[in-house]
Amino acid sequence: MLHTNLLQNVRTLVLASMAACLVTVTAQAQSAGTIVDVGPGFAGSNATAGGAWMHTDTDSRVGPGGSMGRGLAIGAGPNGLALSHSIGVNSGGVGVGHNFNMSIGRNGTHVSHGGVQSTGGNSRIIAGGNTRQIFGGVSGGSNVTGFGNQTRAYTGARTRLFRRW
Repeated sequence: MLHTNLLQNVRTLVLASMAACLVTVTAQAQSAGTIVDVGPGFAGSNATAGGAWMHTDTDSRVGPGGSMGRGLAIGAGPNGLALSHSIGVNSGGVGVGHNFNMSIGRNGTHVSHGGVQSTGGNSRIIAGGNTRQIFGGVSGGSNVTGFGNQTRAYTGARTRLFRRW
């Protein structure tokens, strides 16, 4: 009986500690993420941000000249700044998109970007990414893809963690 109560108390203490750590990490995170999905006759965009100060802005348009989507997200707080921007255009059987992410803070820096060009077929493109500063680290990445007959895509990323003495 005593052994069972001790195990329950230890389990409760461990779970409460994990929950407190999760709340602490979430409160300190600065993050930004955007995505665009653009094709013939449709366009969509989304932006999310986290931090003490946040700003998001999206725009999607479809017209006789083509389709366009854009997303911007900025998250700032005591640990740094996170920014993400995505844009995509589709017109006349050609889709082009780009994504850029940057994070600067106490834990380090991250920059990532990606681009895509898709021609023929439906020429749909998707471009998006995110970055964030969290307690003890920094992360991020960019994802791009195309659905046309010929698609060229590239991504690049660089992360630098700061050493604490």
